Amino acid sequence: MFALGFASGIGAHELGHYVVATSKGYKVSHDGLSIVYPGAAFTDADRLQVASAGFQTQWLMAELALRDHNGKEMKEPPGNFGAGVVCAHLGITLAYLTVLKDRKQGDVVGIAEATKHSNDRVALALAVPGALDAWRLFGNRVPEWVPQLSLLVKGLGIAWAWTY
Repeated sequence: MFALGFASGIGAHELGHYVVATSKGYKVSHDGLSIVYPGAAFTDADRLQVASAGFQTQWLMAELALRDHNGKEMKEPPGNFGAGVVCAHLGITLAYLTVLKDRKQGDVVGIAEATKHSNDRVALALAVPGALDAWRLFGNRVPEWVPQLSLLVKGLGIAWAWTY
């Protein structure tokens, strides 16, 4: 179940890009493992929304995995599937902090180009919810402010992307 959750987390990340891009009328294709948008003439707002859609989706998936059906933070760790979803989020975030940070077709570069911030600054901003969610998943006696801050940071990031 962990592997299924992990694969689902990665699939959800990619699906987020696909759904946002196609909803905006852009064509979606693949170049190896990368999603590309042939012939796209993105506005900065569209580039930001499409490039960040994977992270937005993984943030929402992590919240679903780490909260109960009433929306409250779970006191116990999620099951194997939920842990896999959160670990996919952490793995994707770690990959974009390291080996994918400067990849031309990558999310960090897309967000950086749209916002005129450096790749390092974008990667650091994306690391914050990842670090908080790692604490939520692996920590003992996690303070109540950690999930609240994680949700706030994610909410602000999503709102910023959609009002840019």
